[in-house]
Amino acid sequence: MPRDIELTSEDYAYRLPDHWLLSEESIWTQMHHAYVGRVVELVKASGARRVLELGCGDGWNCGKLAEAGLEVVGVDWSHNAIEHARRMVPNGRFVCGDVRDPAVAVQIGGPFDAVVFIEVIEHIPPRDCRDALGLIARQLKPGGTLVLTTPSVNFPNDNPQHYRHFDEATLRDLIDSRTGFRVEHIEGYGDVPAEERYYRVARFIDNRYWLIKPARRWLQARYRRQISNPTQQRCHGFIVVARRLADDGSLD
Repeated sequence: MPRDIELTSEDYAYRLPDHWLLSEESIWTQMHHAYVGRVVELVKASGARRVLELGCGDGWNCGKLAEAGLEVVGVDWSHNAIEHARRMVPNGRFVCGDVRDPAVAVQIGGPFDAVVFIEVIEHIPPRDCRDALGLIARQLKPGGTLVLTTPSVNFPNDNPQHYRHFDEATLRDLIDSRTGFRVEHIEGYGDVPAEERYYRVARFIDNRYWLIKPARRWLQARYRRQISNPTQQRCHGFIVVARRLADDGSLD
């Protein structure tokens, strides 16, 4: 799909609750669980109690936030995704719609202590990213926390639903006082060279002809040690923590 075509809710059908059906044998699943777990840690450390996830999809991330004892609201423009989320996370609250719609913004019921934006900004046309962050700021209390994750330019963008991948400089340029935020911390997740090494070796022990389970377990355990806090030159993606500025530019 050309990157100049704007995606719609029809591009995200969610016929199944995909994130709930991920194979535990996949290193992608391990990485996904690791960065979502880190997001939950960061939200808890911020002292937040009420959390909004924008672009919540089928609710898997909201489920982890709810398990951590947080009051969670999820928003997505895919009707199927929200129906899955309501079934899978009965102790969450979910709203179907576009947050740019004032009626949806009212229904969400903010402002919140924290907003999470997990693997979403890469799905937004670059010309609209700054406006999207401004909308997020309006859903946060002054001093509230934004935790955002997104793929790195180290990982090739061959996903037709991703407009672009990011480097740290681009993220810092986007998430600043012009959109109502101050970046506090950026860290990496995943390790692209380690992933490439994994797949080069894995094809000899896990293929259409045979599977050597002890060797695969050893290989996966080796990769798990490299998921967190890689260097910027190696990371698969970024986790950004930012605080919502007050109207006068302060954090309070």
